[in-house]
Amino acid sequence: MKKILFDHSIFLHQNNGGISKYVTNINKELKNFNVSSKIYSPITINENLSKKNINNVYFFKIKKIPKFCRKLFFLINNLLTLIFIKIDKPDILHLSYYNKSLIKFTSIPYVLTVYDLIHEKLKNQQYQFEKKELLKRAKHIICISKETKRDLIKIYKIKKKNISVIYLGATELKKKNSNIKEKYILYVGNRLRYKNFDKFIRAFSESKFLTKNYKIVCFGGGAFKNYEIKIFENLNIKKNVKYEEGDDMKLLNFYSNASLFVTLSKFEGFGLTILEALKMKCPVVCSDIPVFREIYKKSCKYVNITNKNDVKNGIENVLKSKKQQKKLFLQSKIITEDLTWKKCAYATSEVYKKIKE
Repeated sequence: MKKILFDHSIFLHQNNGGISKYVTNINKELKNFNVSSKIYSPITINENLSKKNINNVYFFKIKKIPKFCRKLFFLINNLLTLIFIKIDKPDILHLSYYNKSLIKFTSIPYVLTVYDLIHEKLKNQQYQFEKKELLKRAKHIICISKETKRDLIKIYKIKKKNISVIYLGATELKKKNSNIKEKYILYVGNRLRYKNFDKFIRAFSESKFLTKNYKIVCFGGGAFKNYEIKIFENLNIKKNVKYEEGDDMKLLNFYSNASLFVTLSKFEGFGLTILEALKMKCPVVCSDIPVFREIYKKSCKYVNITNKNDVKNGIENVLKSKKQQKKLFLQSKIITEDLTWKKCAYATSEVYKKIKE
């Protein structure tokens, strides 16, 4: 039986989010495929890790890293991880994020999952520098979409034989009523830059049908900044927009009660929030980008993010047409039945089998 250790990187990097969901869920499922795995994060800020699971090892859960202490906390976690490696003797290290400091001090073969190359596409040279050595030394690399694999080969010249594409999964929950009585459109996560949240709200504001009949619920991504509230006021939609936050159970509940889920991102590695919405039987309007077409096929309504009217009309058309919603739902069933955490964990276990100690 292979012994796998997931490192702490992502669990000291984000409170919640797609990457930590991915690691915690496959860690939970790997036992079904003759793999013994653990997540080791002595200090964590992550909500997913704090859920009771015998395979999670952590000592301190804090709300956030104190100011100016990030490097210190990562150093402590790395030192304790190296000690744990000596004691536990895992066969393979699976890096949960880009931890170039840890691999300098261990000879254990490691697997690296590449989620996206958005920073490289945005010409952020710092990220390219940090990833280069990690990618070069990895025994195997997992990409979460074919689009990410193509980007990886193009930007970093990685050999195809060293890369496997493994799609993610999502959790399903029985529907419960939300505390919002009005009909609403759901938006999840970061609202900055390439996520194109501004294009969404501007398209929304120009539709009398939408502003009269729907609210927008923004879940996560941080409370609204002053400049955002000013934009809502200028667009005359301040009364339409509401912020919510909470754990995964609360998020899944918001998906299940939403009239529609919207994401207009210019770049993504997979688009996990779309899969989460589809699992909860929530129709989706999303940007017409290659990675979404690759994974979600005909299960979403695609819109041109450079055309405000196309965005507005796409949202209106889905909300007004029960026939279109039913058509999208039937297509989404094919996708959601195929994309599961169990299937993701099985494919990952096959990658581990290829690696010789």
